[in-house]
Amino acid sequence: MAGEMAARSASRVLLLLLLALALVAACHGVGAAAAGASPRRPNWLGGLSRASFPKGFVFGTATSAYQVEGMAAGGGRGPSIWDAFAHVPGNIAGNQNADVTTDQYHRYKEDVNLMKGLNFDAYRFSISWSRIFPDGDGKVNQEGVAYYNNLINYLLQKGHYSLYQSLPLRSPSCT
Repeated sequence: MAGEMAARSASRVLLLLLLALALVAACHGVGAAAAGASPRRPNWLGGLSRASFPKGFVFGTATSAYQVEGMAAGGGRGPSIWDAFAHVPGNIAGNQNADVTTDQYHRYKEDVNLMKGLNFDAYRFSISWSRIFPDGDGKVNQEGVAYYNNLINYLLQKGHYSLYQSLPLRSPSCT
C-alpha cells in the first residue's frame, strides 16, 4: 500500500512539475519580448503568458531541503526523520532516498541564477534543522549555518529579498 501511495504521489508531483514548466516557458517568452527579443513561446501553450494571470500574480518556485540539498552524510548534518523513513525498504517507491540529490548544497548559485534567468518573483526554501542541530539540540553546526547564510546572501545579491511584515509597520525607515 505504501508503494501505491508513493506512486500516486509521484504522479501528482510530475503533473505539477509539468504545469510549472509550462508556466516558466510562458513567462520566459514574455520576459524576452519585453527585453526586445522575440519570444520563444512554444505553440502548445496556446497563447498562455504572464499577461494571462492577474496583476500581482507571483511566479516562483519552492524547494524542500531534504529533496534538493543532498549531503545527507556531509556538512556536519545529522540524520533526520526523513532519512530514517526513506531507508526502510518499501516505504518509498523503488527504495529511493535523498542521500544524493540535485546537490543544491554545492550548486546553490547555479540554482539561484536559473531562477533569476526565469524571471521568478519568489523562492521558498526549507531549512534542514538536522543540518543546524545535528544532534537535535545543543551544539550548533556552524558549517550548516554558513551554508544557509551563503544561500541567503547570494539570493540578496541577485535581488531577492523579503522582510517581516511587522518590521515596516513598526519603523517607517524600513518602508
